[in-house]
Amino acid sequence: MNDYTAILAQLDGLKVLVMGEAMLDSYLIGHSDRLCQEAAVPVVQISDRQHRAGGAANTAFNLKSLGGTPLFLSVTGADVEGKNLRYCLEQQGIATGSMLVCADRATLTKQRILVNHHLQLRLDYGSTAAIGPKTEKRLQFLLQKLWLDCQAVIISDYGYGLFTPSLITAIATLQNRFPRLIVADGKHLHRYQQVGLTAVKPNYREALDLLGLEPDPVEGPAGQNRIEALIPHSQTLLNLTGAAIVVVSLDREGCLICQRDRPPEHLRACTIPVACTVGAGDTFVSALTLGLAAGATLQTAAQLASTAAAIAISKPKTAACFASELQAWLEQQEDKTAELLPLGQSNL
Repeated sequence: MNDYTAILAQLDGLKVLVMGEAMLDSYLIGHSDRLCQEAAVPVVQISDRQHRAGGAANTAFNLKSLGGTPLFLSVTGADVEGKNLRYCLEQQGIATGSMLVCADRATLTKQRILVNHHLQLRLDYGSTAAIGPKTEKRLQFLLQKLWLDCQAVIISDYGYGLFTPSLITAIATLQNRFPRLIVADGKHLHRYQQVGLTAVKPNYREALDLLGLEPDPVEGPAGQNRIEALIPHSQTLLNLTGAAIVVVSLDREGCLICQRDRPPEHLRACTIPVACTVGAGDTFVSALTLGLAAGATLQTAAQLASTAAAIAISKPKTAACFASELQAWLEQQEDKTAELLPLGQSNL
């Protein structure tokens, strides 16, 4: 655990630029004990409403909770959802001055309805079309300013219109002139092939999409088949994204680590009971980026990331992992931390 302790001590204050689609995760919480007369649906008495930072905003929150200093660049609408999202971030000490407010966009929102402690419905709304030229220019101006003040960059691309070809070109130009550690998370990672990425973190489905493959209908939600399906394509994933590292997240199966001219490695997940899987990828990419920026080896950074993500999803609703929780877990649960296995020893 000494290696982890030393790295955790280096996370404090690291400035990381997070750019991506911010979302408001909204929760309506209530109970029901009868059905509606108009239709066979429950009548829900709402007792509480909660808001959490979601999407790229959750990535920024996780960076902050782990000790880093997020510089957050995003766009919201001029609406109550945008105000609630900025309030969530400001309550956590995250500056929102670089979150552009656009009158022609609606803030991305995921509203979940929990009835008798169970999720019954999710409503998604908000603008998903590409941002306009004026917003694009404003983002590029802020991007250059924030880039020069950061030590690392996280691209959080949910495919909701923020990352236009022009903005990606601007990122590539800055990376060429002022190289930074860059980790990209999300959809359409092939679009960043010329950026000079340090790492990408697709999930299993996103990795298959990159490869143009369909999931095996008999493999189930998790298992050895997923790892076996990706192993022959590890170098292709690296080539398609232009990244030096590809870390494919596999939820309960951990992750697959791919590097150039090296066999892939399977990192098993640590065993912590799961309460809610929302935002696991945001926590993972935050911890991975901070670990690499602090000088950790890829394997150590991935183990920190996997453990942090497991801690976050052990909590209800959209949540984060705090540095103190990660430190305590690593010290007290050594036998349950993520386990790294050479590929030939994986025996799921």
